[in-house]
Amino acid sequence: MKKGRLKVIFMNICALIIIIVAMFLMWKPEKPKHRLKPVENESVTTNVINPVYRKDGELQFRDQKDNLLVTISVEIADNEVKRIQGLMYRDSLPAMSGMFFMFETEELQSFWMKNTRFSLDIIYINAERKVVSISRNAKPYSLESLPSSAPAMYVVEVPAGFASKYNINENCRIVF
Repeated sequence: MKKGRLKVIFMNICALIIIIVAMFLMWKPEKPKHRLKPVENESVTTNVINPVYRKDGELQFRDQKDNLLVTISVEIADNEVKRIQGLMYRDSLPAMSGMFFMFETEELQSFWMKNTRFSLDIIYINAERKVVSISRNAKPYSLESLPSSAPAMYVVEVPAGFASKYNINENCRIVF
């Protein structure tokens, strides 16, 4: 090939690369289409998916003599994504229901009420399925840490006042 022809090919390749780079720099991706809606907190506006309650099973609370106190339906949070989401961005729970958090290991647990719109009782349960502590009437939207008083492997969140109404205390256990 002659030098002149190589020079033309080289210039064409360079021009093509410049055009591709310019197109890449000017390209603006289309905005994603999603099902998010704004949720307002007193001073914060965030886009979130509005979760819907899903009954995954039932859970019983029993006293120390094994008497049935109450049975509720539960939505199970058994992986990191579900546990992080919890009951955030929901307006309420159906009657006689709650969220049941399952962890792989028994250890001190701590929950908060970030983006949770209604007050809860948070019931911490150990590997033997015995209630170890209860955080009663947790305040909506609070960032305060609500730790268990002993290692827990399970946590049940129910509407505020539930534990008192059904006499659930540290002498109780769960069956699921």
